[in-house]
Amino acid sequence: MDNRNTKTYILFQPKHLLTKRPVLEIRQWIKTPTGVTSGEQPLTRQQLKISFPSVSDEGFKAILAFSKPELQKVEAALHNQSAYHSNEAERNAMQKKAMARHLQSLLMSLRQQNKTVELYHQVNGASASTVQTVKCILYAYPVELAFHVIINDNQYLLDIYVVKGKERMHYNEFKRIHFLLEADSCYYQLSSKSYEAAEWVQQQDETKWTTNDPAPFEQVISKLKEWELKVDASAIAAGEELIAEPQPQVMLSELNNTFLKLEPRFVYDGYTVDGPFEEVTKQHPIAIGSADKTISIVRHKQKEEELVEFLRSLHEKFTNQTNGFFYLNFADAQKKGWFLKVYHRLLEMGIDLLGIDLMKHFRYSQYIAETVISKQEVEGSWICLSITVKFGKENIPLTYLQKSLLNGQKAVMLKDGSLGVLGEEWLKQYGLLIRHGKIRKEELLVPKWLLMSEATDAKQDEVRSTVIKTDISAAWFSKWKQWEKQTEPLYPLPTGLTVEQLRPYQQKGYEWLRLLSEIGGSGCLADDMGLGKTIQTISFLLHQIEENPFEKHLVVAPASLLYNWQEELKKFAPSVKAIVFHGAERDEEEIQQPNHQIVITSYGTLRQDIERLQLLHWNTVVVDESQHIKNPAAQVTKAVWQLIAKTRIALSGTPVMNGTGDLYSQMHFLLPGLLGTGEFFRREYAIPIEQKADEEKAAALQKLIKPFVLRRTKEQAAPDLPAKTESVLWCEMDTDQRAAYESIKENVRSNVLLEINEHGLNKGKMSVLAGLMKLRQVCNSSELVKDEDIFTYDSIKTKLLIDELKTIIPQHRALVFSQFTSMLDLLERDLQKEGIKTIRLDGQTKVSQRQELVAEFQQEESEVAVFILSLKAGNAGLNLTAADYVFLFDPWWNTAVESQAIDRTHRIGQQSHVFAYRMICKNSVEEKIMKMAAGKKKLAEDLITAEEGFVKSLTLDDIRYLLE
Repeated sequence: MDNRNTKTYILFQPKHLLTKRPVLEIRQWIKTPTGVTSGEQPLTRQQLKISFPSVSDEGFKAILAFSKPELQKVEAALHNQSAYHSNEAERNAMQKKAMARHLQSLLMSLRQQNKTVELYHQVNGASASTVQTVKCILYAYPVELAFHVIINDNQYLLDIYVVKGKERMHYNEFKRIHFLLEADSCYYQLSSKSYEAAEWVQQQDETKWTTNDPAPFEQVISKLKEWELKVDASAIAAGEELIAEPQPQVMLSELNNTFLKLEPRFVYDGYTVDGPFEEVTKQHPIAIGSADKTISIVRHKQKEEELVEFLRSLHEKFTNQTNGFFYLNFADAQKKGWFLKVYHRLLEMGIDLLGIDLMKHFRYSQYIAETVISKQEVEGSWICLSITVKFGKENIPLTYLQKSLLNGQKAVMLKDGSLGVLGEEWLKQYGLLIRHGKIRKEELLVPKWLLMSEATDAKQDEVRSTVIKTDISAAWFSKWKQWEKQTEPLYPLPTGLTVEQLRPYQQKGYEWLRLLSEIGGSGCLADDMGLGKTIQTISFLLHQIEENPFEKHLVVAPASLLYNWQEELKKFAPSVKAIVFHGAERDEEEIQQPNHQIVITSYGTLRQDIERLQLLHWNTVVVDESQHIKNPAAQVTKAVWQLIAKTRIALSGTPVMNGTGDLYSQMHFLLPGLLGTGEFFRREYAIPIEQKADEEKAAALQKLIKPFVLRRTKEQAAPDLPAKTESVLWCEMDTDQRAAYESIKENVRSNVLLEINEHGLNKGKMSVLAGLMKLRQVCNSSELVKDEDIFTYDSIKTKLLIDELKTIIPQHRALVFSQFTSMLDLLERDLQKEGIKTIRLDGQTKVSQRQELVAEFQQEESEVAVFILSLKAGNAGLNLTAADYVFLFDPWWNTAVESQAIDRTHRIGQQSHVFAYRMICKNSVEEKIMKMAAGKKKLAEDLITAEEGFVKSLTLDDIRYLLE
């Protein structure tokens, strides 16, 4: 921490290692009127947080491990562990060695905090009597010593080098303090074996080595080799020189029965060398009777490095492995068939592989998988297969095969103990079918929709020939290919539609729905908000009605959109008879009247009346804003699943909000069985994608659902739409609001961490969310916080919003969104005080009034300049193109919902450039949430759209970061 008169820093004193004196201290330079004096603060967590607020929690741990109380605990434990030694010298030596290892470990942790922890050390100044304090750093990786015997004036000498990666530096360039080497204010930590060797060398009398007799050096070399350090003693070896091209080899072995080890080796004319590169390697000749001679093998640096770097490139975990070999735990070696791919790749490159016959975990069968399908029949939406898989003469039971695939294995254990490898080609043809299928005795039932992703692959010019045949005709696939190319309309629009033509992408969406319905399929229309999902669906429904006038259709939507659907049907399909089935006065007999072709109902009404509605056979069921059925356990979701229909349509701009589980629920409504059971989907896709960021699983899932989900962004579908600019409107809290925020944050932090300590992370998350809610409220307005003594009603956001609105009114109109209805109360009050005319819509606004409010705001002559809305009630289904400014008063995790709110105005019909602002308080939980949310979009973007939340996946480090 620095201010104008005081600088606080951490002093590193390596000379105090292995003593009772402090290695790390908090020091200060204090400027006074008479000069500069020094100060010191205790090394405690509280003082560290005050002095160095930017240091991470891990950094604090690494520093505090050097505090006197912590080191005293270690000393006491070591004393107890060595108390059984009666010899005092041996006991002290044991304690010193153990303490050295402990300090090496502590310094290793401290080295990893270089980015957040700044250290200073003291060096000699210009004169012998002065000392300067300057910055120092700890080099990130340990270094090794290497020894080289040289001859100078017929005398043997021992040179010592420091090996840092591929760089060699002379040992004399460094100052050694125990296991640390220092040069130019950079500290390098010796590995344990190099430290022990350095200590041993220092204790020796080097004058005995400076001689023309090689015998003493041979003894020294023998001792140094005990630490497995690099020793070049070619100067005292005699023999022949060998120059040859090396043949690369890789020795495969299993390390500690846990790791797969790959060790590069090179054969020079029959002599095998391994280990770190050296210019010349000495070996005894192969010939019998030549034991006293040596062969000097001149090694080929470039060719050896080529193999080493190639092996390093095979896995990301090999990047920083510098032991002369590479290792990987068995699970990673088997993940995605990594070892099998590497094994075949090395063989193809002509690299000799050794040791495979001695391995226990990686033995492979000589046979390849042979698959025979003796029967396939269509049973409704399922295909029944009789399928046999065998290796040699051994048949693999379907249940065992399916279990192996579900466990992520790409090989099965055979009776002889070898592994039967399921190759890449086999997995492409059968893996998906067996994982998703249902086993019925010796038969496999496969959803026929499972084959659509292969057969309708848009990258192919022709329809792919799949192993399993469906009842979908070649003529239909031909139309699908024609639709994909989209040169001319595939189907005419229904005659009763009041528009002559749709936009090209809308025509494509209408045709997509027709194509799927022709084969009994269903789909999710997942276009961006504002691109006209409603009119595409109305066009499809009208076509179905014109084809079958006496069949009924059901539209399920949020209550706020019921009358919007009714108005849109009147506008685009006036010939259709549609009723709204909703409210306490609804007549259950009315929905069965023959003249009512489309029934529009709410999710709540559907849930209450499902026993009656599930008895009706609908031609089409449309579920609007289908994210409402994202929870498979919810009663409304179970009700929707019970509906019977020929065609099912889901409409949503954000089908994935909280995670892939949202997608499962909606796809199960559309195509039951496609994604298996909920437990299967969670294990096969949700956990790997969400918790492990498995890109292969995400790609497989996307490919699987691709034919049944149509997603177009505004940039793709409506390039003529006016531009949209999204910005952050930074708000700097003034003194009183900031004091209130910091006070509440400290209370929240202590309460939350106490709750987690007492009840665990999962149970503590409710307290986390409650605490974050309170911090967000004080960012909005101190007036929202009712249960704290904060003595201020300041709101920098309200002041800034009013200033912004005054600059754009009356030329422009604005939408203002907040998640807190209590904040809407304050905004409504404060805007009215400023003479700014507003209207308001939130969850309490009656359904019948919502369209009236929208119509009032949309009128060109309206005097209302600002529409204030709750984010939940106003983020979907409303057309508010009269506004061209949007203010998100309190942004949150869900960037997708925020985008929906912005899209109330940025949609077809908008003529002006749209400006959207997220109002965020600087140096607050809001800013941290924005940074965290920005880094967690990839999963859902890969699948459908942006996601909300990772609230349920907050780690303890996340929580500490938000509350620090």
